[in-house]
Amino acid sequence: MAAFFDHWSEVPANDWRWPHFTPREMACRRSGKLLLTPEFLDALEALRATVNRPLPVTAGYRDPEHNALVSSTGKTGPHTTGRAADIAISGEDAYALLGAAIRAGSFTGIGLNQRGPHAGRFIHLDTLSPTAAPRPRVWTYG
Repeated sequence: MAAFFDHWSEVPANDWRWPHFTPREMACRRSGKLLLTPEFLDALEALRATVNRPLPVTAGYRDPEHNALVSSTGKTGPHTTGRAADIAISGEDAYALLGAAIRAGSFTGIGLNQRGPHAGRFIHLDTLSPTAAPRPRVWTYG
């Protein structure tokens, strides 16, 4: 069951069971708010164990106002659900993560941005309901 926190620092330490991620990195970069969705974090933690490498999160939860500022998905995009994260990754590591995410079977959305400088490349992962809205399971950003 999801839980909402007005600031990531309010998450009780004993409620955080994902050793490779922190409340701070999963929280909105603009407001510090956090929508904690355990099922998504369980899938992300399992993926991290599979690839056995750090998965730096550049965007986790975004409050609706922040998402409207930075994404074409507006106030209701995947990041506003607490079920999405962008992982900073490029090159061969990105290819390996893509394969592992597909094999995991728990991610219903996988977006690839591998253009431009390596520092800005990422893979988007989400566990939105596949019936929520028609969309491809894997896509690239244009």
